[in-house]
Amino acid sequence: MSRETGRKPLFDRGADQVVSLAESCVSLGDWFESSLGQEILTQQLALAQPLVEGLFGYHLMQASVARKVDFAACSRINHRFRLSPCVDGGGDALVDFEQLPLPSESIDVAVLHHQLDFSPRPHQVLREAARVLIPGGHMVVIGFNPFSLLGLSRVFRSASAYQRGNQLRAARIADWMHLLDLHAAPAERGFFRLPLQHADLLAKTAWMERMGNRWHLPCGGFYIIVARKEVARMRTIKLNWNGDKKPALSAVPSSPRVAAKHRHTGRHKKP
Repeated sequence: MSRETGRKPLFDRGADQVVSLAESCVSLGDWFESSLGQEILTQQLALAQPLVEGLFGYHLMQASVARKVDFAACSRINHRFRLSPCVDGGGDALVDFEQLPLPSESIDVAVLHHQLDFSPRPHQVLREAARVLIPGGHMVVIGFNPFSLLGLSRVFRSASAYQRGNQLRAARIADWMHLLDLHAAPAERGFFRLPLQHADLLAKTAWMERMGNRWHLPCGGFYIIVARKEVARMRTIKLNWNGDKKPALSAVPSSPRVAAKHRHTGRHKKP
């Protein structure tokens, strides 16, 4: 029997069904107000707010698929604003995250809360966020971990809003960041318990949370990545051409192999 062609990996099967952020924003906002969504959001705030508090600058942009959530409440940055993909998102402005209406290198800190998980073009969203960051600025990305109990529930079921979207690993996001001159720190993880909607059942699995945090397990339901934009800058060196000593100019070998050959020849040259 011939092998079936066109088969997709398990964690990419829902990628073709990802709708726009504007379409999924309302249902996602409702889900984050459920018992499971509130528990996850509480843990995300507890982990992300101290990280954002340690970042400095003049302008902070945050975007979330949840309503009335503020990851920058403890930030020392005075100018903080929130962008939203839908009218009911509660943001200061309604924007398309694939084409941000912001100047390049104008934002010091950008917080993306599940924007990459539910965007049809997550790489473009990340590229736009990197574009508006200043050199030395920071980006905070929060996403669902497909290699977790919560992630497995997103694969095998599709009834809930949070189960429709991309399955993006933290390592994959870090690779994308590297291509955009973003240096990603090790990811923080949270929510190690079973994805149950009943509040009492969630409380009974709190021991799983303690175990995951104690052993720093990689199977948390969500991850938080903090990355710094590092852009190489050219520095102009002013030479004193009017002085007594002129700068010595010499040819520089074009490759390490040629340079090694010159050093070897000079070492064995007879006096």
